Amino acid sequence: HNMLCAGPDRRPHLWLPMFWSTQFGVNIKSVGVPSLGDQLVVAQGALTEARFVAVYGYRGRVIAAASFDGAKWLGFYEQQIASGAPFPPEYRTVDRRTETLDPVDPAFPDPHLPTHGATVTLTGHSPSERRVAFVPAHA
Repeated sequence: HNMLCAGPDRRPHLWLPMFWSTQFGVNIKSVGVPSLGDQLVVAQGALTEARFVAVYGYRGRVIAAASFDGAKWLGFYEQQIASGAPFPPEYRTVDRRTETLDPVDPAFPDPHLPTHGATVTLTGHSPSERRVAFVPAHA
């Protein structure tokens, strides 16, 4: 489209982050930026079956989705993110769903705060006199 159109008709290219991985036989895929979400809802499947799609919202809009053995829905959620669809999702006929769509806090740690302290501390003023001190984790 942009190669054929003049300036005002061009569309901005908005890159949407995506990733996939297979861990212990589970196919995990994500679209958007889940860690920016302030709420999430399991929109398809069930956590107890380990096959579900979690949808993340921020300020009333869908911003991400992560699937565990449910990747066929990521294209749909990619469109929802691009169109600024409302969160929580309003559709009622999308695949097999959980009983409720009550949003919950995703409980992501604050990225500005350290998640844990150092467990090993290197001391000494020169490479020849380095000493290591083990710091046990606090329960």
